[in-house]
Formats: sequence, structure tokens, C-alpha cells
Amino acid sequence: MPVITTIDDLKRLHERRVPRMFYDYAESGSWTEQTFRENTTDFEQIRLRQRVAVDMSGRSTKTQMIGQDVILEPARKAHQVVVGY
Repeated sequence: MPVITTIDDLKRLHERRVPRMFYDYAESGSWTEQTFRENTTDFEQIRLRQRVAVDMSGRSTKTQMIGQDVILEPARKAHQVVVGY
């Protein structure tokens, strides 16, 4: 499996693995492409802070959805892999 560290890595993988028409649609949008351009511009303005070496021992994947307590299972599994419990 290739190492994926950026959105561009995902785009390259996506381009190789899906039919061309699906790739072109996902990378351009439909008809006037106005919403696609606006979304692309908006996402380019967002800056995510990378956090490494953060103490995860006190973290929880518990939350509430429609008034019910739930544990986010994929996040819990990922937490077990990273933290080891």
C-alpha cells in the first residue's frame, strides 16, 4: 500500500484506480463548476495544524449522537493501534 501523507497523494491514487469519467467529475464538478471552484478556494484558506507527539492517554472517543452515548468505533480502533490499548 502506498504511503499517503497529503491530499495530492490521494488524488494520484484516485486517478490511477477509478474510471477516467469518475475522476474527471470528482476533480471538476458538474456543469459550470462554480461550486467546485468556490469549495476549492474555501478549502485552500483552511490551515490545519499538524499535531505530533501529543499525549493521547486521556483522550476518549465517547460522544453523543441524537441524544445517545456512543463510542466512535473506527476512532477507538485507531487509538488502540497508536496508543496500544
